[in-house]
Amino acid sequence: MEEAGNAAAPLLPPAGPSAASNGALARHLKMATRLSWAANWLLLVLKIAAFALSMSKAVLASLADSAVDLASQMVLSVAEHSMKRYNPRFPIGRGKLEALAVICCASIMSMASLEVVQFSALDLYNGWAKGERPSLELGPAMFAILLLGSAMKLSLYWYCNWLKGSSDSMGALAEDHINDVASNLGALLAAVVVKAWPEGWWVDGAAAIVIALVIMLRWSMITYSQVLKIVGQAAPEAFTRQVEALAAAHHPALEVDVVRCYHFGPRYNVEMEVVLPGAMTVAESHDIALDLQHKLEALEDVERAFVHVDYEKRSWPEHKVERTLMERQAARRGATSQQAQCAQLKFLAMVALLVALTATSVAAQAASPPPAGNSTVPLYQTNAMVSVLPILLLFFIPISLVFCCTVCMN
Repeated sequence: MEEAGNAAAPLLPPAGPSAASNGALARHLKMATRLSWAANWLLLVLKIAAFALSMSKAVLASLADSAVDLASQMVLSVAEHSMKRYNPRFPIGRGKLEALAVICCASIMSMASLEVVQFSALDLYNGWAKGERPSLELGPAMFAILLLGSAMKLSLYWYCNWLKGSSDSMGALAEDHINDVASNLGALLAAVVVKAWPEGWWVDGAAAIVIALVIMLRWSMITYSQVLKIVGQAAPEAFTRQVEALAAAHHPALEVDVVRCYHFGPRYNVEMEVVLPGAMTVAESHDIALDLQHKLEALEDVERAFVHVDYEKRSWPEHKVERTLMERQAARRGATSQQAQCAQLKFLAMVALLVALTATSVAAQAASPPPAGNSTVPLYQTNAMVSVLPILLLFFIPISLVFCCTVCMN
């Protein structure tokens, strides 16, 4: 087998055009990170000045976004630094750390946005219920700061978005930048409306809430995608076909049996079961499989590749986890529809219980007299709807779990 003699391939591809392109990519990634650091610090200082001049809650929402950008970028930088260093405690590297860092950034962003919603809602309540309208000073300096920040962040968004296919950290930075653009433009729009229509003072607080909710929504979507990568979502069909075609063309005696491609953090693990003639020596089959492993791991999107050689195809999975899952799936398909209906009824009962408790809480809060002689009553004691929030939070998680179980049973 002359082809087997080529199996002494190096673990890494030889230096050449691909190595040069990787070096250029590394320079772009480093440049994008440094520019983002500089822009975030500059924008933070400018927005502090803009908020001090205007006292606008929409500007505060944008300021919170910029402040948290720095914390998020610090998390991403620490993760990237740790991923590049070898540690014997993590023998296969720390590739999943990047996805975890992005989830950490999403949590920080969401908590900051939630605080902005709270402060803005308090301002709206004080303005409508107590007549204490917030004072706003919307001068040209504030408009200039927000316009400059929007232009700067839009340019960085285009740059990082161009690089996000090579790094999840770049995707997170791009999301930071576009969120800043959206928050800046939202704050600008709210300021223009309030300046032209003084009676629309509430637009500033409402815009701050909308900006914060949009940021939370976008980051929740990013969190979901990163969780799928950590859990091990299957790779796209196009990538699986590409890997299978590469293996099929690797050796004339090789036959591809099973191909599994799934996320291992931002990149993919490839597990391949191939069939070679039973009469082939162990040395020959090993060299062919090792050469194929090197080819697979040379692909940019592959983290690790595992090639298992067999002398015949198997009709049942060889790994215990897959066998167990398939057996459970077969048993679940044989379950009666009555069990599925029972789970759905339980879910509806939980929803009905939540609605009943919410209605009871609202009625009790509305019927209770307000404290006498106290002009500074906290918002959670005077607003019946806000008092229901703890109940909603307590029941949201179990209801979600019941719903997920119901969907899975179907």
